[in-house]
Amino acid sequence: MMGCMTESTIGISAGAALAPFCDYADLDGANLIANDIAKGSQIINGKIHLSESNGLGIKLR
Repeated sequence: MMGCMTESTIGISAGAALAPFCDYADLDGANLIANDIAKGSQIINGKIHLSESNGLGIKLR
């Protein structure tokens, strides 16, 4: 199990990269933040969408 409460996209992107090693992943915390400081991997309709950029794919806004 991997999860978060209110984590920015930076933490979500790191968690998304490790999600295949978990039975359960609760990584939608960035959806609760109105002014997230980064763009990267996303959780859309319960599915993990990894960034296509290098590394974790994080870009600061």
